[in-house]
Amino acid sequence: MNTNWAACQKNASSCNLDFVKPSDPANFAPPRECHQGSVSPFYIDVRKVSDIQAAFSFARNTKTPLSIKNTGHDYKGRSSAPNSLALWLTNLKPPLKLEKGFQPEGCPAPSGDGITMGGGQGMRDLYKFAEDNGVTIAGGTSSTVGAAGGWLSGGGHGFASNTLGLGVDNVVQIKAVLPDGRFVTANDCQNQDIFFALRGGGGGTFGVNVEVTMKTWPKMQFQVANFAYTSTDPATLRKFLTLLVQNANKWADGGWGGYITPGAAGDTASAMTLLTPKLDHSAAVQDMKPVLDFASTPGVRPVVMSVNTAATAWEAYSKYLGYGEGEKVGLPTAIGSRLIPRANLDDIGKQAQLVDLLESLVRKYNQPGGDPNSPSYGPRVQIFAVGPTNYKLPGGRDTSSITPAWRNATWEVFVNSVPNSANEATPLDTRQAFADAHDAAERLAAITPGSGVYQNEADTFQSGYEEAFWGRENYDKLYAIKRRVDPDNLITCHQCIGWRPEDARYACYPDIS
Repeated sequence: MNTNWAACQKNASSCNLDFVKPSDPANFAPPRECHQGSVSPFYIDVRKVSDIQAAFSFARNTKTPLSIKNTGHDYKGRSSAPNSLALWLTNLKPPLKLEKGFQPEGCPAPSGDGITMGGGQGMRDLYKFAEDNGVTIAGGTSSTVGAAGGWLSGGGHGFASNTLGLGVDNVVQIKAVLPDGRFVTANDCQNQDIFFALRGGGGGTFGVNVEVTMKTWPKMQFQVANFAYTSTDPATLRKFLTLLVQNANKWADGGWGGYITPGAAGDTASAMTLLTPKLDHSAAVQDMKPVLDFASTPGVRPVVMSVNTAATAWEAYSKYLGYGEGEKVGLPTAIGSRLIPRANLDDIGKQAQLVDLLESLVRKYNQPGGDPNSPSYGPRVQIFAVGPTNYKLPGGRDTSSITPAWRNATWEVFVNSVPNSANEATPLDTRQAFADAHDAAERLAAITPGSGVYQNEADTFQSGYEEAFWGRENYDKLYAIKRRVDPDNLITCHQCIGWRPEDARYACYPDIS
Protein backbone atom coordinates (compact mmCIF):
# COMPACT_ATOMS: atom_id res chain seq x y z
CA MET A 1 0.00 0.00 0.00
CA ASN A 2 2.89 2.38 0.76
CA THR A 3 5.14 1.68 -2.19
CA ASN A 4 8.32 3.27 -0.86
CA TRP A 5 8.64 0.33 1.55
CA ALA A 6 8.97 -2.01 -1.42
CA ALA A 7 11.87 0.10 -2.70
CA CYS A 8 15.42 0.26 -1.46
CA GLN A 9 15.16 3.93 -0.58
CA LYS A 10 18.85 4.23 0.25
CA ASN A 11 19.72 3.93 -3.46
CA ALA A 12 16.27 4.59 -5.02
CA SER A 13 16.01 1.13 -6.59
CA SER A 14 12.59 -0.45 -6.91
CA CYS A 15 10.04 -1.82 -9.35
CA ASN A 16 7.26 0.74 -8.93
CA LEU A 17 4.54 1.04 -11.54
CA ASP A 18 3.91 4.53 -12.84
CA PHE A 19 1.17 6.31 -10.91
CA VAL A 20 -0.83 7.51 -13.92
CA LYS A 21 -4.61 7.21 -14.21
CA PRO A 22 -4.84 4.07 -12.07
CA SER A 23 -8.28 3.25 -13.43
CA ASP A 24 -6.72 2.38 -16.79
CA PRO A 25 -4.96 -1.03 -16.73
CA ALA A 26 -3.05 -0.11 -19.85
CA ASN A 27 -0.89 2.19 -17.74
CA PHE A 28 0.36 -0.68 -15.59
CA ALA A 29 3.27 -1.56 -17.82
CA PRO A 30 6.45 -2.78 -16.08
CA PRO A 31 9.14 -0.14 -15.76
CA ARG A 32 12.18 -0.36 -18.01
CA GLU A 33 14.35 -1.75 -15.24
CA CYS A 34 13.23 -3.57 -12.11
CA HIS A 35 15.01 -4.08 -8.79
CA GLN A 36 13.98 -6.31 -5.89
CA GLY A 37 14.30 -3.40 -3.47
CA SER A 38 13.14 -4.31 0.03
CA VAL A 39 10.71 -6.97 -1.12
CA SER A 40 11.71 -10.34 0.31
CA PRO A 41 12.78 -12.78 -2.43
CA PHE A 42 11.32 -15.77 -0.54
CA TYR A 43 8.14 -16.18 1.50
CA ILE A 44 6.75 -18.91 3.73
CA ASP A 45 2.98 -19.13 3.32
CA VAL A 46 2.17 -19.73 7.00
CA ARG A 47 -0.76 -22.07 7.58
CA LYS A 48 0.12 -23.67 10.94
CA VAL A 49 2.28 -23.32 14.03
CA SER A 50 4.98 -25.67 12.74
CA ASP A 51 5.55 -23.40 9.70
CA ILE A 52 6.63 -20.59 12.03
CA GLN A 53 8.72 -22.88 14.21
CA ALA A 54 10.49 -24.26 11.14
CA ALA A 55 11.24 -20.74 9.91
CA PHE A 56 12.72 -19.75 13.26
CA SER A 57 14.86 -22.89 13.38
CA PHE A 58 16.08 -22.41 9.82
CA ALA A 59 16.93 -18.73 10.38
CA ARG A 60 18.79 -19.48 13.58
CA ASN A 61 20.85 -22.27 12.00
CA THR A 62 21.66 -20.46 8.76
CA LYS A 63 21.80 -16.83 10.00
CA THR A 64 19.16 -15.93 7.41
CA PRO A 65 17.43 -12.62 8.28
CA LEU A 66 13.68 -12.86 8.86
CA SER A 67 10.84 -10.41 8.27
CA ILE A 68 7.16 -10.77 9.11
CA LYS A 69 4.36 -9.70 6.77
CA ASN A 70 0.74 -9.94 7.89
CA THR A 71 -1.67 -7.91 5.75
CA GLY A 72 -2.78 -4.30 5.39
CA HIS A 73 -0.08 -1.65 5.67
CA ASP A 74 2.89 -0.62 7.80
CA TYR A 75 3.75 3.07 7.69
CA LYS A 76 7.27 2.43 9.06
CA GLY A 77 8.36 -0.38 6.76
CA ARG A 78 8.64 -2.96 9.53
CA SER A 79 7.07 -5.72 7.40
CA SER A 80 9.70 -5.64 4.65
CA ALA A 81 13.47 -6.11 4.60
CA PRO A 82 15.99 -6.62 1.77
CA ASN A 83 17.27 -10.15 1.24
CA SER A 84 15.11 -11.56 4.04
CA LEU A 85 13.02 -14.70 4.37
CA ALA A 86 9.49 -13.48 5.07
CA LEU A 87 6.74 -15.13 7.07
CA TRP A 88 3.51 -14.34 5.23
CA LEU A 89 0.52 -14.61 7.58
CA THR A 90 -2.42 -13.42 5.55
CA ASN A 91 -3.67 -16.97 4.95
CA LEU A 92 -3.61 -17.91 8.63
CA LYS A 93 -7.38 -17.45 8.86
CA PRO A 94 -9.30 -20.37 10.37
CA PRO A 95 -13.07 -19.82 10.67
CA LEU A 96 -13.99 -17.12 13.15
CA LYS A 97 -15.53 -18.45 16.35
CA LEU A 98 -17.84 -16.72 18.82
CA GLU A 99 -17.41 -18.28 22.25
CA LYS A 100 -20.00 -17.55 24.90
CA GLY A 101 -18.51 -17.26 28.36
CA PHE A 102 -14.97 -17.61 27.05
CA GLN A 103 -12.61 -18.80 29.77
CA PRO A 104 -8.92 -18.00 29.19
CA GLU A 105 -6.77 -21.07 29.66
CA GLY A 106 -5.52 -21.39 33.24
CA CYS A 107 -7.95 -18.79 34.58
CA PRO A 108 -10.48 -19.65 37.31
CA ALA A 109 -13.48 -18.00 35.65
CA PRO A 110 -14.80 -16.84 32.26
CA SER A 111 -13.89 -13.37 31.09
CA GLY A 112 -17.10 -12.89 29.07
CA ASP A 113 -18.00 -13.58 25.47
CA GLY A 114 -15.20 -13.47 22.91
CA ILE A 115 -14.37 -13.89 19.23
CA THR A 116 -11.37 -16.09 18.46
CA MET A 117 -9.49 -15.40 15.23
CA GLY A 118 -6.37 -16.48 13.39
CA GLY A 119 -3.23 -14.37 13.10
CA GLY A 120 -4.03 -13.22 9.54
CA GLN A 121 -7.64 -12.17 10.14
CA GLY A 122 -8.66 -9.00 8.29
CA MET A 123 -10.64 -6.23 9.91
CA ARG A 124 -13.57 -6.01 7.52
CA ASP A 125 -14.55 -9.68 7.77
CA LEU A 126 -14.21 -9.49 11.54
CA TYR A 127 -16.71 -6.62 11.70
CA LYS A 128 -19.12 -8.49 9.43
CA PHE A 129 -18.88 -11.63 11.58
CA ALA A 130 -19.66 -9.58 14.69
CA GLU A 131 -22.66 -8.06 12.91
CA ASP A 132 -23.97 -11.47 11.85
CA ASN A 133 -23.72 -12.69 15.44
CA GLY A 134 -25.37 -9.66 17.04
CA VAL A 135 -22.30 -8.31 18.86
CA THR A 136 -19.86 -5.38 18.61
CA ILE A 137 -16.09 -5.65 18.60
CA ALA A 138 -13.33 -3.06 18.93
CA GLY A 139 -11.22 -2.71 15.81
CA GLY A 140 -9.45 -0.38 13.43
CA THR A 141 -10.83 1.49 10.46
CA SER A 142 -8.72 0.34 7.52
CA SER A 143 -10.49 -2.69 6.09
CA THR A 144 -7.37 -4.58 5.01
CA VAL A 145 -5.51 -4.36 8.32
CA GLY A 146 -4.89 -7.58 10.24
CA ALA A 147 -6.76 -7.44 13.54
CA ALA A 148 -4.39 -9.86 15.31
CA GLY A 149 -1.07 -8.55 13.99
CA GLY A 150 0.78 -5.24 14.17
CA TRP A 151 -2.39 -3.22 14.78
CA LEU A 152 -2.92 -5.06 18.05
CA SER A 153 0.75 -5.33 19.00
CA GLY A 154 1.18 -1.57 18.65
CA GLY A 155 -1.91 -0.67 20.69
CA GLY A 156 -4.68 -0.56 18.10
CA HIS A 157 -6.97 2.47 17.87
CA GLY A 158 -10.20 2.82 15.90
CA PHE A 159 -13.37 4.86 15.57
CA ALA A 160 -14.81 3.50 18.85
CA SER A 161 -11.63 3.58 20.98
CA ASN A 162 -13.09 6.36 23.09
CA THR A 163 -15.89 4.04 24.25
CA LEU A 164 -14.62 0.49 23.72
CA GLY A 165 -10.93 1.07 24.38
CA LEU A 166 -7.87 0.21 22.35
CA GLY A 167 -7.17 -3.20 20.88
CA VAL A 168 -4.87 -4.03 23.81
CA ASP A 169 -7.73 -3.32 26.21
CA ASN A 170 -9.99 -5.84 24.50
CA VAL A 171 -7.77 -8.87 23.92
CA VAL A 172 -8.20 -11.57 26.57
CA GLN A 173 -5.86 -14.25 25.23
CA ILE A 174 -3.06 -14.62 22.69
CA LYS A 175 -1.43 -17.80 21.42
CA ALA A 176 1.94 -17.06 19.86
CA VAL A 177 5.18 -18.65 18.69
CA LEU A 178 8.14 -17.06 20.46
CA PRO A 179 11.55 -16.67 18.79
CA ASP A 180 12.91 -19.62 20.77
CA GLY A 181 10.25 -21.80 19.07
CA ARG A 182 7.90 -22.22 22.01
CA PHE A 183 4.18 -22.07 21.27
CA VAL A 184 2.68 -20.37 24.31
CA THR A 185 -0.69 -19.22 25.61
CA ALA A 186 -0.59 -15.76 27.21
CA ASN A 187 -3.33 -14.14 29.27
CA ASP A 188 -3.89 -12.61 32.70
CA CYS A 189 -3.34 -15.99 34.36
CA GLN A 190 -0.25 -17.40 32.63
CA ASN A 191 2.75 -16.01 30.78
CA GLN A 192 1.73 -12.56 31.98
CA ASP A 193 5.04 -11.06 30.89
CA ILE A 194 4.49 -12.25 27.32
CA PHE A 195 0.89 -11.00 27.47
CA PHE A 196 2.26 -7.60 28.55
CA ALA A 197 4.79 -7.55 25.71
CA LEU A 198 2.40 -8.65 22.97
CA ARG A 199 -0.09 -5.92 23.93
CA GLY A 200 1.78 -2.77 23.01
CA GLY A 201 5.39 -3.91 22.73
CA GLY A 202 5.30 -3.69 18.94
CA GLY A 203 4.78 -6.16 16.11
CA GLY A 204 7.60 -8.31 14.75
CA THR A 205 9.47 -8.17 18.06
CA PHE A 206 8.35 -10.71 20.66
CA GLY A 207 6.66 -13.43 18.62
CA VAL A 208 4.15 -14.29 15.94
CA ASN A 209 0.49 -14.21 16.96
CA VAL A 210 -1.24 -17.38 15.79
CA GLU A 211 -4.58 -17.03 17.58
CA VAL A 212 -6.20 -14.09 19.39
CA THR A 213 -9.43 -13.88 21.38
CA MET A 214 -11.06 -10.45 21.70
CA LYS A 215 -13.90 -9.59 24.05
CA THR A 216 -17.25 -8.72 22.52
CA TRP A 217 -19.65 -5.94 23.40
CA PRO A 218 -23.43 -5.89 23.03
CA LYS A 219 -24.94 -4.74 19.77
CA MET A 220 -25.01 -0.93 19.89
CA GLN A 221 -26.42 1.98 17.94
CA PHE A 222 -24.11 4.74 16.71
CA GLN A 223 -24.78 8.41 16.03
CA VAL A 224 -22.70 9.60 13.07
CA ALA A 225 -21.75 13.24 12.49
CA ASN A 226 -20.80 13.52 8.84
CA PHE A 227 -19.64 16.98 7.73
CA ALA A 228 -17.75 18.39 4.76
CA TYR A 229 -17.38 21.88 3.33
CA THR A 230 -15.24 23.96 0.97
CA SER A 231 -14.42 27.64 1.25
CA THR A 232 -12.85 30.39 -0.83
CA ASP A 233 -12.02 32.44 2.27
CA PRO A 234 -8.53 31.65 3.68
CA ALA A 235 -9.68 32.81 7.14
CA THR A 236 -12.21 29.99 7.32
CA LEU A 237 -9.56 27.40 8.12
CA ARG A 238 -8.54 29.07 11.38
CA LYS A 239 -12.18 29.43 12.41
CA PHE A 240 -12.76 25.73 11.79
CA LEU A 241 -9.61 24.68 13.66
CA THR A 242 -10.55 26.91 16.60
CA LEU A 243 -14.01 25.35 16.70
CA LEU A 244 -12.48 21.87 16.72
CA VAL A 245 -9.98 22.64 19.47
CA GLN A 246 -12.54 24.35 21.69
CA ASN A 247 -14.99 21.44 21.45
CA ALA A 248 -12.56 18.50 21.42
CA ASN A 249 -12.79 17.54 25.09
CA LYS A 250 -16.54 18.09 25.23
CA TRP A 251 -16.95 15.75 22.26
CA ALA A 252 -14.60 13.22 23.84
CA ASP A 253 -16.79 13.23 26.95
CA GLY A 254 -19.75 12.46 24.68
CA GLY A 255 -18.00 9.38 23.32
CA TRP A 256 -17.25 10.83 19.89
CA GLY A 257 -14.41 9.21 17.98
CA GLY A 258 -13.36 9.30 14.36
CA TYR A 259 -11.47 11.34 11.82
CA ILE A 260 -11.10 15.00 10.83
CA THR A 261 -9.35 16.36 7.74
CA PRO A 262 -9.03 20.16 7.66
CA GLY A 263 -8.40 21.61 4.21
CA ALA A 264 -6.88 24.92 3.16
CA ALA A 265 -9.08 27.34 1.24
CA GLY A 266 -10.07 26.29 -2.25
CA ASP A 267 -11.52 23.14 -3.70
CA THR A 268 -9.91 20.82 -1.11
CA ALA A 269 -12.78 19.98 1.25
CA SER A 270 -12.53 19.95 4.99
CA ALA A 271 -14.25 16.86 6.34
CA MET A 272 -15.21 15.33 9.67
CA THR A 273 -16.71 11.95 10.47
CA LEU A 274 -17.25 11.34 14.18
CA LEU A 275 -19.25 8.54 15.76
CA THR A 276 -20.58 7.82 19.25
CA PRO A 277 -22.60 4.98 20.80
CA LYS A 278 -23.17 6.93 24.02
CA LEU A 279 -25.78 9.49 22.88
CA ASP A 280 -29.25 9.41 21.40
CA HIS A 281 -29.97 11.35 18.23
CA SER A 282 -31.24 14.56 19.84
CA ALA A 283 -28.25 14.73 22.19
CA ALA A 284 -25.90 14.08 19.26
CA VAL A 285 -27.44 16.94 17.26
CA GLN A 286 -27.07 19.24 20.25
CA ASP A 287 -23.40 18.24 20.66
CA MET A 288 -22.77 19.03 16.99
CA LYS A 289 -24.57 22.39 17.03
CA PRO A 290 -21.30 24.37 16.80
CA VAL A 291 -20.51 22.65 13.48
CA LEU A 292 -24.05 23.00 12.15
CA ASP A 293 -23.93 26.71 13.02
CA PHE A 294 -20.51 26.98 11.36
CA ALA A 295 -22.11 25.86 8.10
CA SER A 296 -23.87 29.23 7.85
CA THR A 297 -20.62 31.19 8.20
CA PRO A 298 -20.03 33.49 5.20
CA GLY A 299 -17.68 31.85 2.75
CA VAL A 300 -18.48 28.30 3.87
CA ARG A 301 -19.98 26.08 1.17
CA PRO A 302 -21.45 22.95 2.80
CA VAL A 303 -21.02 19.69 0.92
CA VAL A 304 -22.70 17.52 3.53
CA MET A 305 -23.88 18.48 7.02
CA SER A 306 -25.77 15.71 8.78
CA VAL A 307 -26.13 13.76 12.00
CA ASN A 308 -27.44 10.27 11.27
CA THR A 309 -28.26 7.16 13.26
CA ALA A 310 -26.67 3.82 12.37
CA ALA A 311 -28.39 0.80 13.89
CA THR A 312 -25.14 -1.15 14.39
CA ALA A 313 -21.38 -0.76 14.31
CA TRP A 314 -21.29 -2.59 10.98
CA GLU A 315 -23.75 -0.15 9.43
CA ALA A 316 -21.74 2.80 10.73
CA TYR A 317 -18.47 1.30 9.53
CA SER A 318 -19.54 0.08 6.11
CA LYS A 319 -21.56 3.18 5.25
CA TYR A 320 -19.26 5.90 6.56
CA LEU A 321 -15.78 4.43 7.11
CA GLY A 322 -15.32 1.21 5.14
CA TYR A 323 -12.27 2.11 3.12
CA GLY A 324 -11.29 -0.40 0.42
CA GLU A 325 -7.51 -0.10 0.38
CA GLY A 326 -7.21 -3.35 -1.54
CA GLU A 327 -8.76 -1.62 -4.54
CA LYS A 328 -6.41 1.37 -4.53
CA VAL A 329 -3.05 1.92 -6.13
CA GLY A 330 -0.39 2.35 -3.47
CA LEU A 331 1.46 5.59 -2.78
CA PRO A 332 4.77 6.33 -1.10
CA THR A 333 4.44 8.06 2.24
CA ALA A 334 6.31 9.31 5.31
CA ILE A 335 4.48 9.86 8.59
CA GLY A 336 4.82 12.07 11.64
CA SER A 337 2.35 12.19 14.53
CA ARG A 338 1.72 13.03 18.18
CA LEU A 339 -0.85 12.23 20.86
CA ILE A 340 -2.45 15.49 22.04
CA PRO A 341 -3.23 15.46 25.79
CA ARG A 342 -6.54 16.59 27.19
CA ALA A 343 -4.73 19.37 29.06
CA ASN A 344 -3.59 20.98 25.80
CA LEU A 345 -7.22 21.21 24.73
CA ASP A 346 -8.45 22.64 28.06
CA ASP A 347 -6.02 25.51 28.51
CA ILE A 348 -6.86 28.64 26.48
CA GLY A 349 -3.22 29.51 25.85
CA LYS A 350 -2.38 25.97 24.74
CA GLN A 351 -5.49 25.92 22.54
CA ALA A 352 -4.19 28.95 20.62
CA GLN A 353 -0.74 27.36 20.39
CA LEU A 354 -2.23 24.20 18.90
CA VAL A 355 -4.41 26.13 16.45
CA ASP A 356 -1.35 28.08 15.27
CA LEU A 357 0.61 24.90 14.61
CA LEU A 358 -2.27 23.03 12.98
CA GLU A 359 -2.95 25.98 10.68
CA SER A 360 0.71 26.09 9.68
CA LEU A 361 0.80 22.35 8.93
CA VAL A 362 -2.49 22.35 7.01
CA ARG A 363 -1.44 25.31 4.88
CA LYS A 364 1.81 23.49 4.05
CA TYR A 365 0.43 20.02 3.35
CA ASN A 366 -3.30 20.29 2.55
CA GLN A 367 -3.14 22.56 -0.45
CA PRO A 368 -6.05 22.69 -2.90
CA GLY A 369 -6.02 21.86 -6.56
CA GLY A 370 -3.77 19.59 -8.51
CA ASP A 371 -4.20 16.38 -10.45
CA PRO A 372 -6.16 13.81 -8.38
CA ASN A 373 -4.12 11.08 -10.09
CA SER A 374 -0.89 12.59 -8.82
CA PRO A 375 0.83 11.17 -5.73
CA SER A 376 1.25 14.70 -4.37
CA TYR A 377 -2.50 15.37 -4.49
CA GLY A 378 -4.87 15.59 -1.57
CA PRO A 379 -5.04 16.45 2.14
CA ARG A 380 -2.33 14.96 4.29
CA VAL A 381 -2.90 16.40 7.79
CA GLN A 382 -5.54 14.59 9.80
CA ILE A 383 -6.87 14.65 13.34
CA PHE A 384 -7.88 11.32 14.84
CA ALA A 385 -10.31 11.67 17.74
CA VAL A 386 -9.08 8.76 19.85
CA GLY A 387 -9.71 9.30 23.53
CA PRO A 388 -9.70 9.23 26.37
CA THR A 389 -9.12 5.48 26.48
CA ASN A 390 -8.76 5.01 30.25
CA TYR A 391 -12.46 4.49 30.93
CA LYS A 392 -12.30 0.73 31.45
CA LEU A 393 -9.20 0.12 33.54
CA PRO A 394 -10.25 -0.91 37.08
CA GLY A 395 -8.61 1.45 39.50
CA GLY A 396 -6.43 2.82 36.71
CA ARG A 397 -4.71 -0.56 36.35
CA ASP A 398 -3.03 -1.05 32.96
CA THR A 399 -1.41 -4.39 32.20
CA SER A 400 -0.55 -3.47 28.59
CA SER A 401 2.76 -1.96 27.50
CA ILE A 402 1.54 1.02 25.46
CA THR A 403 2.68 4.52 26.31
CA PRO A 404 0.77 5.93 29.30
CA ALA A 405 0.17 9.02 27.13
CA TRP A 406 -2.68 7.08 25.50
CA ARG A 407 -4.69 7.30 28.70
CA ASN A 408 -5.09 11.07 28.71
CA ALA A 409 -4.97 11.78 24.97
CA THR A 410 -7.98 13.31 23.23
CA TRP A 411 -6.47 13.49 19.74
CA GLU A 412 -3.76 12.07 17.57
CA VAL A 413 -2.50 14.55 14.97
CA PHE A 414 -1.23 12.71 11.90
CA VAL A 415 0.93 14.28 9.17
CA ASN A 416 1.48 12.39 5.91
CA SER A 417 4.32 13.74 3.79
CA VAL A 418 4.24 12.33 0.24
CA PRO A 419 7.27 12.46 -2.08
CA ASN A 420 6.72 14.42 -5.27
CA SER A 421 7.77 11.54 -7.50
CA ALA A 422 6.30 8.04 -7.57
CA ASN A 423 7.17 6.81 -11.04
CA GLU A 424 10.14 5.22 -12.68
CA ALA A 425 10.88 8.23 -14.87
CA THR A 426 12.21 10.00 -11.77
CA PRO A 427 13.96 7.78 -9.20
CA LEU A 428 12.00 7.76 -5.95
CA ASP A 429 13.75 9.97 -3.40
CA THR A 430 11.93 10.00 -0.08
CA ARG A 431 14.56 11.78 2.00
CA GLN A 432 12.82 15.15 1.94
CA ALA A 433 9.45 13.58 2.71
CA PHE A 434 10.89 11.86 5.79
CA ALA A 435 12.66 15.06 6.84
CA ASP A 436 9.39 16.99 6.54
CA ALA A 437 7.49 14.36 8.52
CA HIS A 438 10.18 14.39 11.20
CA ASP A 439 10.01 18.18 11.39
CA ALA A 440 6.22 18.06 11.83
CA ALA A 441 6.56 15.46 14.59
CA GLU A 442 9.19 17.58 16.36
CA ARG A 443 6.99 20.68 16.19
CA LEU A 444 4.03 18.76 17.63
CA ALA A 445 6.25 17.34 20.39
CA ALA A 446 7.48 20.81 21.32
CA ILE A 447 4.00 21.92 22.39
CA THR A 448 3.07 18.62 24.09
CA PRO A 449 5.97 17.86 26.47
CA GLY A 450 5.54 14.61 28.36
CA SER A 451 3.07 13.15 25.87
CA GLY A 452 3.79 10.26 23.50
CA VAL A 453 3.31 8.76 20.05
CA TYR A 454 1.25 5.91 18.61
CA GLN A 455 4.10 3.73 17.39
CA ASN A 456 2.16 2.33 14.41
CA GLU A 457 1.69 5.84 13.00
CA ALA A 458 4.94 7.43 14.10
CA ASP A 459 7.78 9.36 12.54
CA THR A 460 10.13 6.69 11.14
CA PHE A 461 13.02 8.63 12.68
CA GLN A 462 11.27 9.47 15.94
CA SER A 463 13.45 11.26 18.48
CA GLY A 464 13.56 9.57 21.88
CA TYR A 465 11.42 6.71 20.61
CA GLU A 466 11.80 4.72 23.85
CA GLU A 467 9.97 7.37 25.86
CA ALA A 468 7.63 8.33 23.03
CA PHE A 469 6.35 4.82 22.21
CA TRP A 470 6.34 3.20 25.65
CA GLY A 471 7.54 5.45 28.47
CA ARG A 472 10.74 4.59 30.33
CA GLU A 473 9.23 2.13 32.82
CA ASN A 474 7.49 0.07 30.13
CA TYR A 475 10.52 0.24 27.84
CA ASP A 476 12.87 -1.12 30.51
CA LYS A 477 10.49 -3.98 31.29
CA LEU A 478 10.03 -4.78 27.60
CA TYR A 479 13.78 -4.70 26.97
CA ALA A 480 14.36 -7.23 29.75
CA ILE A 481 11.71 -9.55 28.25
CA LYS A 482 13.23 -9.17 24.76
CA ARG A 483 16.70 -10.07 26.03
CA ARG A 484 15.25 -13.18 27.64
CA VAL A 485 13.10 -14.53 24.77
CA ASP A 486 15.15 -13.30 21.78
CA PRO A 487 18.70 -12.30 22.75
CA ASP A 488 19.91 -12.68 19.15
CA ASN A 489 17.20 -10.47 17.61
CA LEU A 490 15.97 -13.31 15.43
CA ILE A 491 12.91 -11.15 14.76
CA THR A 492 13.35 -7.40 14.84
CA CYS A 493 12.26 -4.17 13.21
CA HIS A 494 13.19 -0.51 12.93
CA GLN A 495 13.01 1.35 16.28
CA CYS A 496 11.53 -1.74 17.93
CA ILE A 497 12.55 -3.06 21.33
CA GLY A 498 16.18 -4.24 21.23
CA TRP A 499 16.79 -3.25 17.59
CA ARG A 500 20.34 -2.79 16.37
CA PRO A 501 20.70 0.00 13.79
CA GLU A 502 23.54 -1.80 12.02
CA ASP A 503 21.31 -4.80 11.19
CA ALA A 504 21.26 -5.43 7.42
CA ARG A 505 17.46 -5.53 7.50
CA TYR A 506 17.51 -1.71 7.76
CA ALA A 507 20.01 -1.19 4.93
CA CYS A 508 17.38 0.32 2.63
CA TYR A 509 16.07 2.98 5.02
CA PRO A 510 16.98 6.43 3.67
CA ASP A 511 19.55 8.62 5.36
CA ILE A 512 17.94 11.93 6.32
CA SER A 513 20.85 13.22 8.41
